Amino acid sequence: MKILVVEDSVKLNEGIQLYLEEEGFNVEVAFNGVQALSKVKDLQKEGEEFDVIILDRMMPMKDGIETLREIKNLGIESGIIILTAKDTVDDKVFGLAAGADDYMVKPFNVKELTARIHSLYRRNLQKNNPVKNANTHIVGTTVKKEVFHADKDSRFTFNANTGEIVIEKEEGKEKTISLTNKEADIFEILLEENGGAVSKENILEKIWKESETPSSRFVDVHVHNLRNKLIKNNFSGKVETVRGVGYKLVFN
Repeated sequence: MKILVVEDSVKLNEGIQLYLEEEGFNVEVAFNGVQALSKVKDLQKEGEEFDVIILDRMMPMKDGIETLREIKNLGIESGIIILTAKDTVDDKVFGLAAGADDYMVKPFNVKELTARIHSLYRRNLQKNNPVKNANTHIVGTTVKKEVFHADKDSRFTFNANTGEIVIEKEEGKEKTISLTNKEADIFEILLEENGGAVSKENILEKIWKESETPSSRFVDVHVHNLRNKLIKNNFSGKVETVRGVGYKLVFN
């Protein structure tokens, strides 16, 4: 697994690099956003990407959020974990809204960082190497029947294991919408309710670990990103806000 660590603190950068290399990862380092973008672009020219990028929030020359946005604009699909010294909801929400997959607050346990790296890597690996089955999709270790919806314009299948919605067009073409871990979890929860409303508290309870100390605003950010992806790709369903309750997924 190829990892890029972007952290301006030499001591912390080298510490993360040493630990991850001992765990068997192939690690490259950068000390600011400019160096990080250069390494990402160089690897992209070779037709490759980093599997996971660990990106510090506050850096000289180009901060983590600006660097993150430029990485996303390159079409890079690496899993991205933001490191932040600011333990505030607003700062975490800002990072997630910019396109990060996960965040960790300094100081952090490197074992937990390693676990989150593995989680992002598994999701990306499943996206790049999908196991196709016409009748089922896999959620964790549970095999479920294929989620299917049809209307006059389109139909789709959703694979919760890879976080992909595949829209099947009448002319036989397919369009894939790739969701992040949290977006896929939320989409699955809403889908299973068959148009019923789901509270933010219920979503938090189901998909966030206690150690992450999330707030309902995190749900709002991920739902906002999910909603925009569905609209951008002309998906037949839309996420609606139910005032005073939460959200629901409805189809045209």
